Amino acid sequence: MKQMQRNIQSTPTLPDSATQELLGRTPIPIDMQSIREKMQGKVVLVTGAAGSIGSEICSQIAACAPGALIGFDQAETPIFHLQRGLAKEFPELAFHAEIGSLTRFEDVDRVFNRYHPSIVFHAAGLKHVPLMERHVFATVENNLFGTCIAAEAAAANGAECFIRVSTDKAVLPTSVIGATKRAAELALVAMQKSTGTKFASVRLGNVLGSSGSASTVFAEQIAAGGPLTVTYPAMERYFMTLRESSQVVLYAASVCQGGEIFVPELGTPVKVLDLAEKLIRLLGREPHCEIRIEFTGARPGEKLSEHLSLPQQALTSTKQPEIRTISSAGDLDLYRLRDFRKTLQRAIGLHDRKRVVEFLTQMVPEYIPAPEHLENTAATGASRKTQ
Repeated sequence: MKQMQRNIQSTPTLPDSATQELLGRTPIPIDMQSIREKMQGKVVLVTGAAGSIGSEICSQIAACAPGALIGFDQAETPIFHLQRGLAKEFPELAFHAEIGSLTRFEDVDRVFNRYHPSIVFHAAGLKHVPLMERHVFATVENNLFGTCIAAEAAAANGAECFIRVSTDKAVLPTSVIGATKRAAELALVAMQKSTGTKFASVRLGNVLGSSGSASTVFAEQIAAGGPLTVTYPAMERYFMTLRESSQVVLYAASVCQGGEIFVPELGTPVKVLDLAEKLIRLLGREPHCEIRIEFTGARPGEKLSEHLSLPQQALTSTKQPEIRTISSAGDLDLYRLRDFRKTLQRAIGLHDRKRVVEFLTQMVPEYIPAPEHLENTAATGASRKTQ
């Protein structure tokens, strides 16, 4: 499975020993037996299947003997490689690669009507914070509207459960990525109140070795002789391994009751500077001597530290002590959700970034947007393409 993962990833994968060293803690142990029992013989759909987390989720599911596994993504070449890797590693697996966009109802409806999946893992979504600060409309359409479209299709087709990958950036968000991820968490809680499908979100930290992650970028910079670029010496993040993050998501499907947000215990956050220095040494070089480290300052939408939950929130234990849940996740109801979606769609149609961000702050009151997002100007002309 690990070799297959290296084959299907489009970005360099760190050695297992290096990943464990960088993590600085023991990965959360997951009882795979309960997950196998949940997946065995079921039709399972993974959105964003060609991404780092999505492809690892597919690998883990494939080992659980599902009735069929459907990988849905809009990235043709990565899902082609995923299909080849799975066919080699699991020749008996009934895997179906489906190309389409989550923002197109027709694409999503086609897949659900064709396969009627019992279990859905929603790993699709935009994630690069500074980049997506410049693409507000696309971020809302993918992270919020795409989640709603997929969740509604799951409910309409009688899916047993729908597990969505969220992020620590959803807590007290300062970026459009964080705000839309939090909005999607609230949307699933609202939908839970009117359907038999069990909806849940899983908040993950930064995933070591995933496409575009800090560790992957640092490894590329080291290979090029440096310098490594770090924002601030005090910048810190929670980190997870790729295998750990996918198994936590799978675990959520095996125990969810509906409406929860799953929160893993990830120990003490790691300073990004420490991560950079440790990785340089693991790859046989000396930091600040052979490989220079430059401090660039925080990028748009970034915070010095992230949180997986708020101190005042009550966390409920699960069978796995290192994974807890938040049940009281907000007061958004289905009617207000529909209103928000309509108003956001209208604002996007008008290419009005300010109104989109204002509606996001109404939906997610704790969201603190960048000041430039609230300038009283609509995106016009060529600038529309970058909002």
